[in-house]
Amino acid sequence: MIPFLRTEIDLHLEEWGTTLLEDGDKIYRVFFAPRERGKGTMPTATTYGYHFKKAAKAAGLMTHSGKLLYTAHSLRHFFASTALGNNIPILDVSRWLGHKSFKVTADIYGHLAPNADARFRTVMQQALRPDFDLAA
Repeated sequence: MIPFLRTEIDLHLEEWGTTLLEDGDKIYRVFFAPRERGKGTMPTATTYGYHFKKAAKAAGLMTHSGKLLYTAHSLRHFFASTALGNNIPILDVSRWLGHKSFKVTADIYGHLAPNADARFRTVMQQALRPDFDLAA
């Protein structure tokens, strides 16, 4: 994990901890309370959205009509796009995003994975070329 994000998560955990969310027979440990509200309680996902919107407005990340240029979900797309654009394997990105299958990631972000054709040709040329120089 990148250091500044680890620091932010540690600060959140220090102040709020986590809460358990039950979904059928599965139990998840989450960073935001799903429904609890009230001052002094763990932030909800709605609270996070409110503060994200407030921070984005303060940073001037709005259109001329007052609509936000980015949403909290935009950060997820930024993460995936940046990782894939820098040759991080799509299987790893899929796992990190928590997609149920690799196909979901490939369908949404597959166009961002760098073209492997040229890399494949280079690797195979290196692996299969003769040890002697034909030009000599």
